Amino acid sequence: GEVLKDIETACKLLNIAADPADWSPGNVQKWILWTEHQYRLPQIGKSFQDLSGKELCAMSEDQFRQRSLVCGDVLHAHLDIWKSAAWMKEKAAPGEVRYCGGDESWTDSEVDSSCSGQPIHLWQFLKELLLKPHHYGRFIRWLNKEKGIFKIEDSAQVARLWGIRKNRPAMNYDKLSRSIRQYYKKGIIRKPDISQRLVYQFVHPV
Repeated sequence: GEVLKDIETACKLLNIAADPADWSPGNVQKWILWTEHQYRLPQIGKSFQDLSGKELCAMSEDQFRQRSLVCGDVLHAHLDIWKSAAWMKEKAAPGEVRYCGGDESWTDSEVDSSCSGQPIHLWQFLKELLLKPHHYGRFIRWLNKEKGIFKIEDSAQVARLWGIRKNRPAMNYDKLSRSIRQYYKKGIIRKPDISQRLVYQFVHPV
């Protein structure tokens, strides 16, 4: 919800469409400038000149990195958030009642972080990453999806993505792991029976 609001505000400020695929090359430059400013990134706009939104959306993270070694991956992660937000907006029919954190099995439903008035929780965010293995499989992956067991492969990257989502540039894995440990008490996440480093398990809803 917070992310959608932030994106709506940015769209009004920049006078650009919410869906990156609809951007003109000029809109792409506006968005890059805004993202540089928001996250104090070095100037990289020239590396992405003359690209339309459609072309930008079709690029892989590696292609972003080729154009900007310093922060291509950060820019790609931001674009991914905008694309997800546009998709969520499209999915939500006007006036439809949204319900978050229902009783349905967590293996069945894709987590929807766009629920109105509800900020995304870390456990929802981790599931979001796990549900997109083609994007984030190098950072976090299922070891046993049926049992809800997953492994964080790149703790620094997962913490960085969480920092981007929550607009907290100082986020690191130490802070992230403290938040995960809070879920032990709440019965949301636990350590599996055979404890391994960076391996966790979602507690199946009763």
